[in-house]
Parts: sequence; C-alpha cells; structure tokens
Amino acid sequence: MYSIKAVAQATGLTVETLRAWERRYSVVTPVRDASGRRVYRPEDVLRLRRLREATERGHPISRLAPLSDERLAALLDAPPDQRTQGTAHALVERILEAAQEFRAADCEQAITLAVAMLPPPRLVTEVLQPLLREIGDRWHRGELSIAHERLVSKIVARHVGLMLDAYDRAARREPVVFATLPGERHELGLLMSAMICASRGFKVHYLGADLPPVEIARFSRELGASVVALSVVLQERLSDLPAQLAELAAALPSGTAIWIGGSATPLLAHEPLPANCVLLRDGTEFEQRLGMRPH
Repeated sequence: MYSIKAVAQATGLTVETLRAWERRYSVVTPVRDASGRRVYRPEDVLRLRRLREATERGHPISRLAPLSDERLAALLDAPPDQRTQGTAHALVERILEAAQEFRAADCEQAITLAVAMLPPPRLVTEVLQPLLREIGDRWHRGELSIAHERLVSKIVARHVGLMLDAYDRAARREPVVFATLPGERHELGLLMSAMICASRGFKVHYLGADLPPVEIARFSRELGASVVALSVVLQERLSDLPAQLAELAAALPSGTAIWIGGSATPLLAHEPLPANCVLLRDGTEFEQRLGMRPH
C-alpha cells in the first residue's frame, strides 16, 4: 500500500491533482490504514499512471474517468504521435545529462516521468533501451565511468521491478519463468521483458541471473510454467550454452517452451538446440509470441 505522496512521485501527478480527480471523478478509491491515513493499492497506481498519460495526449479526465482499465489500456495502445516520441527522446537526454553530473534525484524524476507517460512496451523501446545503450557507448568511449552506469541502471532496475510487482498482483494468465543460465549475469533486459510480460496479464516468476538448469527446471515444474524465458548477452558463455539448454530441456515437461532472447541470441542460429527452444530476434517478436499465447 502506498501513501498519497508516494503515489504522486510514482505517477508524476501532484497531490492536489490526485485529490481533485478523486473528489470530482472518483478515478480511484483509496482506503484507510490502521492509523486512519489514506493509502493506495498497486492497481490504483497503475490506473493513475495510465490516466496521466492519456491526459498528456490531450484526452480530458472527465471522459477518461468512466473507462475500465481494459479500455484505458486499449486507448494507450494507439500508435504514438510525434509529440510523445519527441518527449521520450528529450527524457533520455535529460537523464544522461543528470547522470553525467551524478544528480541522482534528477535521474529519478525523469525516469518516474517516463514511467508515468508511456505504456510498458514504449517505455522500454523509446526510453530505457536507448538510454542504457547510450550509457554503455559512452562508457566504452571513456566519457562515463562505471559509477555513472551503476547510478542509472540501479534506478532503472528499481522502477521496472516496482512495475513488475504491481502488474503481477493483478495477473491471471499462465505462469512464465524468467532467468539466466550459469555465467550470465546481465539481467536488466530480462527484467524489462518480465515487466512487459506481466503487463499483458501473465503470472511472472522472476528468478534472476546465474541459475543452474536443474534448479530452473525444478521451479518451473512445481509452478506448471508454460514458458521459460532466458536472456543471453555474454558471447564468451556461448560455448557452454547448448549443453546447458539440453540439460534444461531434459528436465522440463515436453510441453514447456524455452524462449531465448538477448543481444547474443543471433549467434545461436546455427547451434544444435533442443526442439522446444525458440530464438527471439527482438522485443517485437517477444511481444508477438506473448500475443499468440492462449487467454
């Protein structure tokens, strides 16, 4: 449960706007905690984020308030206009500038605004991925230090993790397990994919990085997971991957799919992999696969 100040920070709305929307339009209904203070559920935060984004696109709150969460989400799935795309680029530049000077609070504020304005797929493709890619490029050029990278990645991971938890509370679709195999410690891309999956209503179980195949399989069997999603980034680990995947596939039920994504995935195209392994070229194919799953 979240206080009204925490909700204001997470949604980009002012406390005054939140109170006005509740009073005039009943957009959400907070409850009282043991001390009598107004508190909000994660579902309320998600709805308020969507309402904020829709009003940014020019829709009046009076027309948005009666919409169900499903209709509101559908409205936000409309093709982006040039204004919002320009805003996403400006937010990336704003975060980079703040990170350069170690202004953590400004990084936090800009990422919070991006979360409030954009639905999960566009948040990832238009802000977070370009941001992290540029951070990495500047680090390789010697323009940023590892401390700059850690500052931004920790803030991104925290916000994406909060979104994942909030979406997961309302998830009702089949379970999907997210993990990486031994030696693979890069997990930000995996975490963002898990958040997008949860936003589609799937029950996500995020195990994180560097797990033995047998442990991933054991966990997935217990949950009855329909899909195990893996991330592959480190090219130096590829020689071990076919054997690890074979071990994982042998320990999973035959109907469990293994989805493999990440920047090193194309290098697996000619490797002998188990029959239930699917190589995902990019985030678009990942979302297409999610859309093909039964409701």
